[in-house]
Amino acid sequence: MVEKRRDTTKKRTQILDAAATVFIEDGYERASMDRIAEMANASKRTVYNHFSSKEELFQAVLERVIDEAMELKQITYDSSKSLTSQLEKFADAKIAFTQKDDWLGMIKVTAGIFSSHPELVQKTIQQAEDNDTLAVWLQAATDDGRMKVENPRLVSTVFWSMIGGAFFWPVIFSGPFPKMDVIPLKKEMIKMFLERYSALNDR
Repeated sequence: MVEKRRDTTKKRTQILDAAATVFIEDGYERASMDRIAEMANASKRTVYNHFSSKEELFQAVLERVIDEAMELKQITYDSSKSLTSQLEKFADAKIAFTQKDDWLGMIKVTAGIFSSHPELVQKTIQQAEDNDTLAVWLQAATDDGRMKVENPRLVSTVFWSMIGGAFFWPVIFSGPFPKMDVIPLKKEMIKMFLERYSALNDR
């Protein structure tokens, strides 16, 4: 009789959930594997069976946050919809990053340790940048004759710099952006962006 292997997915998820809470509450430096194990209702040995170090565990938590956020950016170009409405979805995906407490908490922790532990976040950030769905969207819209973009990755950076500068980084360092200002500012930025890059006033 073949012994049934234990499903460790649930325990791994519990450890990641606990680690996220501890990192957010205590910060990276003060977070301990002991407290993470206690919060995950697991032994310290079990935690180390899944993650060999606090550094590896932190990277796994951060990667999960980035992966979840990237899911919101899986927006495929649609020739039947306005450019404005599609770009608003990309902007909303970035804004949503600041509206989930666990995501926002982890980004704040990450920002706080970036200068002292760049190796913990550089790989994850690079993976996110490599998965640039907006650049793919821009190329598709250009191929369809509705955008005039020569360098999709560069123009994608322009868009994210605008949105991030208004709605992301200020929240990280200064607090919530006034909700009443979100929609008009977002629309104005997208209008300016399309005035520069759309073709034949197609918006």
